[in-house]
Amino acid sequence: MNGLTLVTPPAAEPVTLAEAKAHLRVDIANDDSLITDLIASARQAAESHTRRALVTQTWRLSLDRFPGKPLPWWDGVREGAEIPEPANAVELPRPPLQSVTAVTAYDDADAASVMPAADYFVDTDREPGRIVLRSGKTWPSVTRVANGVEVVFVAGYGAASAVPQAIRQGILMLVGHQYENREAVVTDGAAAELPLGVAALWRPYRVLGL
Repeated sequence: MNGLTLVTPPAAEPVTLAEAKAHLRVDIANDDSLITDLIASARQAAESHTRRALVTQTWRLSLDRFPGKPLPWWDGVREGAEIPEPANAVELPRPPLQSVTAVTAYDDADAASVMPAADYFVDTDREPGRIVLRSGKTWPSVTRVANGVEVVFVAGYGAASAVPQAIRQGILMLVGHQYENREAVVTDGAAAELPLGVAALWRPYRVLGL
């Protein structure tokens, strides 16, 4: 089991208010607040649909244990239960991964132990990114019964200008759709989650299996 918590949100949106207003062909300030909210909503939809981070942001991944390391109460819980084989990597969701801030293990008294950064390799080339044990190293001991591991990491393409144009264009299209349709749009008796063109733009960037 794992949990994912946003620690530091992005400092900017992938598209600006001026870009959105130009796309909407709006030249008055009356709806600036509404359009700003629609941009944030569309960005959140893009991140949810693609399972990515767009503009730089910080996340905390909570795990019960490191991969392949049984919890203290595992042995004997089920007769014949197989103890997991050791694994040397932890996948980090919300790619692209930029960096890892800290890997922390907790004991049953909630005391924290920060894993030395020299003990693991941060793989930012792979999607999703991961931390991989260095040769001859082992994961720290975890005795807390839940959320015994925390990984804090930075994700995203960088600045707004680094976000792929297709994702940004889809955000603009969704802003336009939501601006023109203030309520859910029903097609063939069902509410449409995303306009077809938006889904097509975002589909190549969707991360599967997370």
